[in-house]
Amino acid sequence: MIETTVSTVIKKPVSEVFAYVCNMQNQTAYNSSISSSEVVAGKPNEFGIEIDLGILNLKEIYKIDKTIHNQLIVASCHSKVMKFTDRYEFKNSDGNCELTIIDKMELQGLFKLSEGLVKLNLKSQMTANLDSLKKILES
Repeated sequence: MIETTVSTVIKKPVSEVFAYVCNMQNQTAYNSSISSSEVVAGKPNEFGIEIDLGILNLKEIYKIDKTIHNQLIVASCHSKVMKFTDRYEFKNSDGNCELTIIDKMELQGLFKLSEGLVKLNLKSQMTANLDSLKKILES
C-alpha cells in the first residue's frame, strides 16, 4: 500500500474551501489526472470519473463515504487495477483553511509491480494538484 500526505494553508475560510472540495465535479479544475467528473443519477454521493494515468484511462465511480461538515471528507474508488481512499481534513488556521489530503492506494494485479514508480510520482502530482487548488481558491 502507498500512503501519501500533502498539506497547505489556503487563505480562505474553512467553509469556502470545504464547499469547493466537497463538490467533486470541481476536481477537473485542479486534479490533473481527472478528465471528467459527473454526479451519478440518483446517487448524489457518487461521481462517475475518468482517470487519465497516461498509459491507461479508467472510467470509475468515486464515492463520498463520509463527511463531517467543514472538517472531513473521505472518498474512495475501487477498480480492477487499483483501490484508493482520499481523506480531506479541514482545520481553521487564524481564519484560513489548513487542508491536508491523505491518499491510501493499493495497486492490483500486474500494476502492483509498478508500486515504486507510482509512489515517487504520486507525491509530486498530489503537491501540484494541491498547489493548483490553492491558486484557484485564492484568486
